Amino acid sequence: MNKLNEQQILANAYDFFLKLFNDKSKAYKKRNVKNFKVNPFTVHAAAKAVSDDVNAESIAKAIVYPFALGTSMATSFGTKAQEFIVTALGDQISGSVVAGMDIEYDDAIDGRHKYCQIKSGPTTINHDDIKTIEDHFQSLVSLGRTNHLNIGIDDRVVGVLYGTQDDLSQMYKKLLDDGIVVLTGADFWYHLTGYKDIYSKLVQTAEKAAEKSSIKDNVDILTNKVKDKIEEDPEFFNLGNNNFDD
Repeated sequence: MNKLNEQQILANAYDFFLKLFNDKSKAYKKRNVKNFKVNPFTVHAAAKAVSDDVNAESIAKAIVYPFALGTSMATSFGTKAQEFIVTALGDQISGSVVAGMDIEYDDAIDGRHKYCQIKSGPTTINHDDIKTIEDHFQSLVSLGRTNHLNIGIDDRVVGVLYGTQDDLSQMYKKLLDDGIVVLTGADFWYHLTGYKDIYSKLVQTAEKAAEKSSIKDNVDILTNKVKDKIEEDPEFFNLGNNNFDD
């Protein structure tokens, strides 16, 4: 496989992030306000946190911002974690045809061929996932024996795209205790690419893509749609019959 230089990887990552942000942005612009499920007991407190005044605009921000800039975006990135790596690294990485594995790569540090499951963050697995992950790696070892593949114990990798080893949940630490390699954040990207500082540069690349995207404009459009609905009918979000007109 051809090894990409650092600038090519960052350029590919920029294209990935710009598309991700713009695609989500378009979805925000089209979102129907009926799809928001609002907790009327806490939304006023959230509105107070983003503004000195609790009014239609601050409540709209309290409804839209956590969705658009938190759970929705994070979920989209998580579902595209494998695509992100394959897009960024091109032919240097391949999607795996082995059941339960996401990618295969030649480790830039030890030169060994690795079989890897991708996870987006350091707290993204639960207790039930441990057995599933370990069963997949056990099947990988059995496949290696059957097909005379040289698969060592350290060639089984869980790659976590961001965070540090200290951030890992107890679920990930259980995998470590059971002999599965868990590489996190900067360490994972170093093993993937051989470029020591590429993790921080990828974060900066995502920031640049966000600045060029339509996220802000379309989040503002969605916020104004929710604001207008609150002013028109406060009871639409179970906010009572308060007068939210400015």
